[in-house]
Amino acid sequence: MVEREGGTLAVIHRLGEGDSPDRVAAAYLDLTTIYRAKDLAAELTRRERHWAPGGSIEIPSLLSAPYGSPDEERLPWPPDKALKGVFITGVFAGLFWPETIEKLAARRLNAVVLDGKDYMGPITYPTHVALAIEAGAAKSPPIPDLFRAIRFAHARGVHVIVRIPCFHDPWMAEHAPRLSLMGRNGRPFSMGWLDPVNPEAQAYLVDIVSEVVRLGADEVQLDYVRFPVQSLGIKNAAMPPPDGQRSAAMQEFVRRVHSVTQAGHAALSLDLFGVTATGTTSDIEALGQNIGTLGGDAEALSPMVYPSHYTQGWNGFDEPGNHPEIIGIGTRAALQKLRDANVAGTILRPWLQGSSYKASRYGPQYVLEEIRSAEASGAVGWLFWDPQNSYWAVWQAIPPATP
Repeated sequence: MVEREGGTLAVIHRLGEGDSPDRVAAAYLDLTTIYRAKDLAAELTRRERHWAPGGSIEIPSLLSAPYGSPDEERLPWPPDKALKGVFITGVFAGLFWPETIEKLAARRLNAVVLDGKDYMGPITYPTHVALAIEAGAAKSPPIPDLFRAIRFAHARGVHVIVRIPCFHDPWMAEHAPRLSLMGRNGRPFSMGWLDPVNPEAQAYLVDIVSEVVRLGADEVQLDYVRFPVQSLGIKNAAMPPPDGQRSAAMQEFVRRVHSVTQAGHAALSLDLFGVTATGTTSDIEALGQNIGTLGGDAEALSPMVYPSHYTQGWNGFDEPGNHPEIIGIGTRAALQKLRDANVAGTILRPWLQGSSYKASRYGPQYVLEEIRSAEASGAVGWLFWDPQNSYWAVWQAIPPATP
């Protein structure tokens, strides 16, 4: 390291035998603002064509200051509490993390929801959670360094919400069957779910939450925090009766998670089915997702009120998927349930539809109508969902901001 005139620092690498752009990039990557080693190697190659021992090369794009601890680096909610962004899978993040963050930042969108655990079970980053390692859920994670990925987003003003799909977990249900939802015959019920009231299953999820908070997540988002309902023969699964006991069980689990996120100064949000806002009590309690019961134990609720979730004819709509105003209907209904339960301080941040699934008129205008419907109905921020992570209509509807 050398000091230039004016006090700025430069890092100069003296080339030795066997040095190559890839080798040098790997050694210095953490000192730079460049996310991928291959991109740093490409920049080094551009700067120096002749890699002969005895030569030297300056490392580009150095950090302006050292990073702090994960807790010091955590981003608080903005004053209006409105986080706006998109969801991406771990696999997609492994391929396109910097590109996605740059697209969000260019549009002044301030959040990305990132899978910390795939809904099929594998962990998406190098984990030290013992049970994940024991069951083989930690092999070949697509995100090489979650702490570094979060820091990269933070440098561009983007909050990282780490999503943890909870009880839908085919991998762990198969490889750690003692955690599986059981049938009334005492054997694992073969539908790929963990038992929501199994203490060890809950502890496993709490361990993952603790880890992502330690690695710097700004917020943890629990998905599949419910009981299963979509299966033939579900009556043969051993579960609490749907008379309020399921929602009480989920509340107890959420409170346990909330104590972890609060201790780590991270927010907690819950993904909820749209039916929790607009459905019948029997449907809601079958899931265990009563908004009035769960709402006070998280900072934000994100009901899945995107139009494609509603069946043909719902509320008189021949094709619900073509009615972005359904976002507002669901948001208002969810807010009313919070008011009815005297829950204060919890915000509604709904999921909006980010794909053309069951929505033939989907496109940029549709996206804007969803946003308007959400915001006019009391939403504080919003998130777009597309399992394919395309978001072409979102990027077109919200162009890059003028510098």
